[in-house]
Formats: sequence, structure tokens, C-alpha cells
Amino acid sequence: MLPIKRIVVGTDMSPLASWAAARAALLAHELGSESVDLIHVIDNLAIETLRHLTKTPLETEQRLMELSRKQLTEIEHTLSEKYRIPVSITTLNVGRPYTEIVRYAEFLNAGLVVLGAHGGGLVRELFVGSTVDKVLRKLTRPVLIVKREPRAAYRKVLIPVDFSEFSGQATEFAVNIAPHAHITALHAVEVPFKARLESAGVDNKLIKVYESEVQVQKKKEMEEFISELRGPKPTLSSIMELGPVSTVIRKNMEVLDPDLVVIGKQGQSEQEETLLGGVARRVIQEASCDILVVPTF
Repeated sequence: MLPIKRIVVGTDMSPLASWAAARAALLAHELGSESVDLIHVIDNLAIETLRHLTKTPLETEQRLMELSRKQLTEIEHTLSEKYRIPVSITTLNVGRPYTEIVRYAEFLNAGLVVLGAHGGGLVRELFVGSTVDKVLRKLTRPVLIVKREPRAAYRKVLIPVDFSEFSGQATEFAVNIAPHAHITALHAVEVPFKARLESAGVDNKLIKVYESEVQVQKKKEMEEFISELRGPKPTLSSIMELGPVSTVIRKNMEVLDPDLVVIGKQGQSEQEETLLGGVARRVIQEASCDILVVPTF
């Protein structure tokens, strides 16, 4: 896994965005990254509204830009002083935030993009269509969604795995950014055709035997998955649990209380946006900890 040289953090100056900037700086310090690049985009729709509502639209827009520039400079100074890392203001621009974040992350060849997330409760239902959602759909680079104020390096990482290439790369990347964390690989075992067998009246003892055989096979797959991981070998344990994927993940997030959950995402071609799968979307919405989404490389 290549080192993460540049970390791009999108900020809208909100408290959650300040957590994202702090986490990005903490990671840059820990990983020896070259820089943290701050990106702030003033939404052009908001600017357009101001132009219609004020008598002096140009003056209002200039004041807004000046205020944003001052705030960015303060953030840059705070991060560089506290974490002793190079921080640069990549851009202060007017446009659509998700478009500009994606464009600059690709242009800078960012190894990681860090964004703040909305809170829980009813707000989480607004995830679809949000800046984070749109960035995840379009960007072909790892995205860290920060939900907690960072106080230390990641120590407990949970990775739901399906033994695919996506899960393998997600796990390897997690080891890269949290080398001293304890990592738990979680696999939800869903027994194929179980419901059909029960409906067909197959003897329950036979179904239990079949269920046990499936679990044995999945255990072998987990062992192979862990043994084939490239790079430094982390402190890693595994959990195999019967049940629907979403239910198993939700339960283990509550029990293990990780500070980071990592999920893999299939990449996309230039011509095609890939929507996040239903399970990944629910994890992002429901988790109270940070979420790292890793596409295929």
C-alpha cells in the first residue's frame, strides 16, 4: 500500500467540519504525510440567492469571500501549530461543493479525502443527496467521514468483510491509516436457501447440519482472507455471526463500540456513477463513529 502523501479536507466552517480538519491533521502527523490541503467552496446557489436579496450584491459577495478567507487562514494556522504539519489552502472557490472537492482531490492526487458528517436522528435521513453522498458516488479515492471529535489515534476498527477484493483492499488501507489499532473483521453468515428449505418442510435437524457446514466453509474463507492480506500484519481478530448483514453489523457496532468502521466500495468508470449499496448506506447513516469508505484501486 502506497503512503498517503496528501490529505484533502473539505470544510464549510461548521463544528463537524472542524472535527474533520483536526482528524485529517492528526492522521497527517501520524503518517508523515506531506500536507493537509484545505478546500472551502461557497455554494453558487447561495451566492445567487444573495444577489437577488441584497441591494449591493457585489459588495456582499466580496465580504463573504473575505470572511471565508480569514476563517481558512485561522484554521490553517491552528492546525499547523497544533499538529506541526504543513497545511495549505488549496482553494476558496464558488461552485458546487461536491464537484469542486472531487475535482481538486483528483487534481492533487490525494491519498485520502476527509469530510465532516451530519449528526444522527432525523438529520441522518437527509444523507441521500448530501455533499458527502455525492462525493462518495463520484470520487475514486478513499473518503473518511468524521462523526466524532478526534482525541487520539484510532484504536478499535471494525471491518465488515465479504471476502471479496473490495474487502481485502479496504482492510489493507485500514491497516495503513490505523497501524496500531486492533482490527476486527466481521462476516455475517447468511445460509443460502434456508428459508426455502424451511418452507418446503425439510427436517429441522438436516437444516441445522447444512447450517453448520456453511459456517465451517465460511470460517475457512475468513482464515484465507486474513492470511492473504498484504503489508504489515495488524492485531486482528475475526467474528462470524449468523444473520442478515445489516443486523449483524448494527449489533456489533453497538457491542464493540469501534472508533472507526471501514467499508469497501466498488469503483466506477468515467462514464458511470456507482451508487453505494444499501448496506453501506445504512452503515454510514447509523454509525456513531467515523466511517472510512475505500474504493477498489
